[in-house]
Amino acid sequence: MNRLAELRSFEIMDTDPEVEMNEVAEMAKAIFNTPISVVSFIDDRRQWYKAKIGVNWSEVPLEDTFCRFTLGKPDETLLILDPLSDERVKENPFVTAADGIRFYVSAPIVSFQGNVLGTVCAWDHQKHEVKEAQLEALKLLAKRVAISLETRKLLKDQHQKIELFGQKLQKLTELSPGAWFKLKTEPAAKQIKLDFLSSGISRLIPEANREEIITNPSVFLHWISPNLRFSFLRQFIHSAKCNSSFEMDIPVSVDGKKKIWLWIKARPDFEDGEINFYGTIQDIGQKIAHVKSLRKFLFDISHKLRAPVAKMKGVIHLIQEENNPDSTLEMTPILYRSMDELDQILYRLSREYSDLIDFVEDEN
Repeated sequence: MNRLAELRSFEIMDTDPEVEMNEVAEMAKAIFNTPISVVSFIDDRRQWYKAKIGVNWSEVPLEDTFCRFTLGKPDETLLILDPLSDERVKENPFVTAADGIRFYVSAPIVSFQGNVLGTVCAWDHQKHEVKEAQLEALKLLAKRVAISLETRKLLKDQHQKIELFGQKLQKLTELSPGAWFKLKTEPAAKQIKLDFLSSGISRLIPEANREEIITNPSVFLHWISPNLRFSFLRQFIHSAKCNSSFEMDIPVSVDGKKKIWLWIKARPDFEDGEINFYGTIQDIGQKIAHVKSLRKFLFDISHKLRAPVAKMKGVIHLIQEENNPDSTLEMTPILYRSMDELDQILYRLSREYSDLIDFVEDEN
């Protein structure tokens, strides 16, 4: 990445003053005992001051800056002890002015990719003598600014990734056939707070107002059958005390007439004296219908099928005991009628359960 593109990637130009950058300028001023110091960044047309001490202006045209001479020299500190005799700056308006610059020093702010983004600099209208330790200290300040920029950029990138992940996760929860929630309880304060509830709750219970439930979680109890509310709360409290999963099938009345079945499951997580429940609410109407069909199937087996089978067994038993051809001929019609009855029952059951299977497959 070239220098200007990388500078733009940090999004530092024309931003508000910051305590950390102001402190760097203060330290640069103290190191060289100068009245003026700045933390600056340089684009393709100007040197802009992120932090400044001793000057009223905030930027300088690129052609009038001293720091432009550092742009191609990331490893060098720019030290000008006599600007009046330095070919690079002796004609500079900041030097030729009545109260012009007579001492200037700057250290480049170098990115991790090696680009010079700006400088930490100090100057004075009087001459100065400089020690090597002062120059090393200024380099450290410039390095501190570079690390701050890189850290800021890394945190911003991570934040954007987290936001993107959060958006994807939200889409998944919103597209889920059920609803997801996070419930926070504070036992000491005896409070319950719903931190999150996906919009799937409105698909499960069309009458439900998601925002109202988030504001007041107890509203959800209104849809639970009165005779199950106590059991629901008791299991919820038991789950919190024993740190165990909470799971329950709940019939919910919709429009005052229709009854739907919901499955609620949540697991508690303890943190800083609070209990967070992470859970899901799913429509189990098909499961309940399946259970009902199984019950009907068992009833048909135990009642409808057993009746003709019992008749046939009785007839066969009599035939075996009497061992009389005439008696056998008399009972044969009864046996046939029972077999025909059984065949009709089996045919009817086959049709009923075939229709049920087709209905379930159509629903899916």
